[in-house]
Amino acid sequence: MKRRLLNVLLATLLLLQVGTYSFNTVYAQPLKYRILVENVTLFVEKDTTCILVYNLTVKVDEGAIKNYVSIGMPNRYFNVVEAKELDTGESIKFTEHREDGNFYVELKVSRAIKAGETRVFWLVVEVKNLVFKDETNPGNAGLQFIPSWFPVKVEKLTLTIVLPEGVKANEVKNTPDYDNIMNISGRVALYWERHGLAPNEKLKVGVSFPAKYLTATPLEPGEKGFWDTMLDSILASLPDIIFVALIMVSSYYIYKTQRKMEYEEPRLMVEALGPRKGLYAPEAAWLIESHKRRPDYGKILTMILYSLIRKGVVEVVSVNPLKLRKIGDGGRLRYYERGFLECIEEDGGLREECLVKVIDSLDKGVAEKIRGYSRRETIRYYRRIVDRAWREVIKAETPLLKVKTAEEKLDWLMMDPEYRRKLPRILSYNYPVYIDNLTVWNRTLPVETREGFKAKPPNIIDLTDAVAKNIEQTAVNIVGNVEKFAEQVASTIEGRTGRQTDGRGRPVFSSSCACVSCACACACVSCACACASGGAG
Repeated sequence: MKRRLLNVLLATLLLLQVGTYSFNTVYAQPLKYRILVENVTLFVEKDTTCILVYNLTVKVDEGAIKNYVSIGMPNRYFNVVEAKELDTGESIKFTEHREDGNFYVELKVSRAIKAGETRVFWLVVEVKNLVFKDETNPGNAGLQFIPSWFPVKVEKLTLTIVLPEGVKANEVKNTPDYDNIMNISGRVALYWERHGLAPNEKLKVGVSFPAKYLTATPLEPGEKGFWDTMLDSILASLPDIIFVALIMVSSYYIYKTQRKMEYEEPRLMVEALGPRKGLYAPEAAWLIESHKRRPDYGKILTMILYSLIRKGVVEVVSVNPLKLRKIGDGGRLRYYERGFLECIEEDGGLREECLVKVIDSLDKGVAEKIRGYSRRETIRYYRRIVDRAWREVIKAETPLLKVKTAEEKLDWLMMDPEYRRKLPRILSYNYPVYIDNLTVWNRTLPVETREGFKAKPPNIIDLTDAVAKNIEQTAVNIVGNVEKFAEQVASTIEGRTGRQTDGRGRPVFSSSCACVSCACACACVSCACACASGGAG
């Protein structure tokens, strides 16, 4: 009897499949779409509750998405907090699905997404039962997580996992290596970024940290939540006839969902904010330098000094030793310029402990400005600005126009590590070109050199060479003991943010989105992996 029932059931399922296939073949309209960006942020709270945020951008190449976009969930223990379309500004209807082990949120589109159009979706979900005890690392808790994957190409995927408050960077174990470790609102966060993911390609991440920072006990490995346990008990007690009935219901569900699959499956996406434009040259320089093995603090401070010189607030009395003089009232100054001005002592020297605070304020200022933006793209953006500044100097038609252009772009040109070598070469000519009036560049020179140029006007080569050499020497002399200064900077920033250094006195930069390799021990979190796919139609 059971065998006959099973045969009938299999035949029914086959007919449903064939019928659905015929329907799809005749009526389905082709749909092709891509995930432009999938930005995922997972906040792990002290009570083990997790807040999962998706910010997704979908682009339709052919056909149209007329009904929904679905986003896979890690498990059945989720509740939607907010769902909306960012580009339309509309809150949208949603349905939470937890059938047959398939957990996802279906977002109803406010209007059809047609070929050539994009739509940005924002979804905030509270998820529980995601944090487990880590058997491999006793005393730790952790999780494994895979962002929702799709049957189409994902051009850019970013994942940020924000750990509970109190966790220190050197206490974290993870796999694979993160692309960056950062500070978000005083909490350690790990960041991964991938490009060009193939259809159904997944990024699996494991993170482990001391359980002492949690106020609730994490689940034991393999432990199920209440509803999973209840479901197991119910299924175990069902007679065969009810079990067959459940299968019949499932077949009907397959029939319904099969129609949706004609449009393809998952969809999700987060439009990153891209590069942060509008940074001042010292801010952009610090952003770049902060990711180097040995940041050039002298260069950063020299850039700030010369911004003050160009504003007529400070002049250089001598380079060896470095002596400065305040000559202006310090009117419209930026925050890092005001900080630098306070470091100049009465004898013209600089207080290094004060300069440490200047770097610290610059770190805080830049971190705040680029919060939410891609650090990698921002660095690329400002490197392109430097390249463009050089091109503008080169394209200037006359020697004096080249000098004027270089003066205007001086703050950006100084960001180039090859500035000292490139400037005199680019401005060199086969014949001498003299400058009769004192330019902005003259003000960057020591008093003695400027007095000499007043008596005998310099040609462009002499002037630019003197300026480049002077800037280089100032950068060397502005900090006495470079190693000690680096340690002081690292200690100050670490004390302010709770961040750790990399062992060389280089601070791990705060905020988000960059690529800094790590060599931390990998985590082996012994818990079930949290992952799911999405869909659209």
